[in-house]
Amino acid sequence: MNKTMRQLLILIFLTTATLYNMSAEPRDKKHATSMLPSPSMMFPDHLPKKAATDRAPEHIEFFALSIAPRPLYHATGREGLDVSHYQGNIDWKRVAQEGNVSYAYIKCSEGATIQDSHYQRNIVGAKEAGLPVGVYHFYRTTSSPADQLANMTSMARREHMDLVPIVDMEHRGKESIENFQQNLRIFVESVDRYYGKRPMLYTGQNFYNRYLVGLFPEHSWMIAKYIEEPPLLNDNLDYAIWQFSSKSRIPGINGHVDRSRLMEGHTLDEIAL
Repeated sequence: MNKTMRQLLILIFLTTATLYNMSAEPRDKKHATSMLPSPSMMFPDHLPKKAATDRAPEHIEFFALSIAPRPLYHATGREGLDVSHYQGNIDWKRVAQEGNVSYAYIKCSEGATIQDSHYQRNIVGAKEAGLPVGVYHFYRTTSSPADQLANMTSMARREHMDLVPIVDMEHRGKESIENFQQNLRIFVESVDRYYGKRPMLYTGQNFYNRYLVGLFPEHSWMIAKYIEEPPLLNDNLDYAIWQFSSKSRIPGINGHVDRSRLMEGHTLDEIAL
């Protein structure tokens, strides 16, 4: 074998050995880790800017709710409460065991864009504690009925509720009484169609007497009045619930909370969803 042939064989051997070593698995974890793909290779691309905005923390996506039935505390009682993010983090187990309440209404949305940041926490907590729950939407005259319905239904699903939803009406805005009443009716009827049962309507005694007399006689009502005398309505409406305090103290909740009471002749069954 001449010198040239011998050099060629050595070159072929070295090349083969190098390729073999490159393809072999690392012999220790340190080398194995260094050969893993980078995070940018392991995970999907970032969401487009528009999608990322839609999923930002201030916009709460619909969530699935799966909670095993639990015993209801004070299920035959007559008092309840309503809460929002203003009450902060609530100890719902303590509320149910010590608060002497039979139901809870939880804020889900307001107008066309506002979604309560504690909605999911409150729904899950109240139901896990054994309280029948409903949700409420704060109606704004500055947004269309369609946009408000989209906002409300993007959060509050029928399976979240034991009680009919509430439409909270407290401001007429700058529009005429006729337009206010017409748009409100559109929204209330849309909520009815979506959830399959008439919502309860909430307002104060004076607001009802000024703008809402006779408009929704077929609906259940919650009327607010924060003195000892029950609400007096100009059309003698038989309302189902009286919200009698905005400054109640309940174990498990820091600060004040709204408290309400079923009127004589009314039960939770009539507002069950």
